Amino acid sequence: MMEALKRLYANFRGFDEAGSTVPMMDGPLKPNTALDESPVVVRMPGIDNLAATPAGLVCSQGAALMRLRNAGDGLEAAEDRTFSSEITCLAADASGALAIGLDGQGIVIQGGRHDGLQIKDASGAALRSPSAALFLDPDTLVVANGSAEFMMADWKRDLMNRRATGSVWRIALGGKGEATPRARNLAFPYGLARGAGGAVLVSEAWRHRVVALDGGKAPRAVLSDLPAYPARMAPAAGGGFWLALFAPRNQLIEFVLREEAYRRRMVSTIDPAYWIAPALSSGASFLEPIQGGARKKLNMLKPWSPSWSYGLVVRCDADMRPRTSFHSRADGSIHGVTALVEQDGALLVGAKGSGALVRLQEDGR
Repeated sequence: MMEALKRLYANFRGFDEAGSTVPMMDGPLKPNTALDESPVVVRMPGIDNLAATPAGLVCSQGAALMRLRNAGDGLEAAEDRTFSSEITCLAADASGALAIGLDGQGIVIQGGRHDGLQIKDASGAALRSPSAALFLDPDTLVVANGSAEFMMADWKRDLMNRRATGSVWRIALGGKGEATPRARNLAFPYGLARGAGGAVLVSEAWRHRVVALDGGKAPRAVLSDLPAYPARMAPAAGGGFWLALFAPRNQLIEFVLREEAYRRRMVSTIDPAYWIAPALSSGASFLEPIQGGARKKLNMLKPWSPSWSYGLVVRCDADMRPRTSFHSRADGSIHGVTALVEQDGALLVGAKGSGALVRLQEDGR
């Protein structure tokens, strides 16, 4: 009875009793067009998973491992190797070894002293969804498993089913390949970075935050209540971190996530491309939700309109506090940023949704 009265009072006064508000993009996250104004150095549909190796840059395109080489003012891609499953994460160590995550198949090591090693599970738990990897040293790898139930290709299902079955593992590559859990019950861990004092930073997408894993302690939030879903992280040359956010939050998605019957019916009857859910790209079909006056005026897309996709990179300091950000708004063309790497004073930003790699200079241009 009291709960019903509280809801009635909240509705009357306009309180967000259900917690569906989304933080505004303001302050260091104030929208701009920096990503759209940055030069595109290569166009590659589905580009993802950037990593710097002693031999140069590598990335993924579906199931193909690609090497990037300078070509005039841009880059050109050459195929290095193709796998039987889509590449879901990449990590490189100083010796040139690569840890390659494969959707539904775990991790394979290419190069280095553990060349050819395959890791399909961690202490009996299948690495069904390897979303990020990080070398602590040549013999130690940290792996994020986005979901214990869904593969990476089904990330929307993981969100819309409100799962939190992700985990982070520390894996000893030598000997028996023993795996130690660093964290469980995470809501889609999507990025890893090395923090201060031996901590591992983890971007937890569905909880819109970055957490620190310190030894055996519970995850500690170091950046929370983000207005978008965080993905990969990369160290910044001047200190701090770069954080990619792959899709925006909005109130309609937050509302649907708490409407159990509607959400279940949507998931079971509608193509995922047309769900009320975040997306890496949008605007390609009239079947997408939110159309007409909410999105366009005089046949022009409003840059401030509700959008399922967006482009966003945030520069954070050593304590993961946002300092500045680089955007591609609703009417932009660099959406679905999932990967980034800094090299030679510039940040390379991979927009999987738009199939483009752009170069941000140190001043953000």
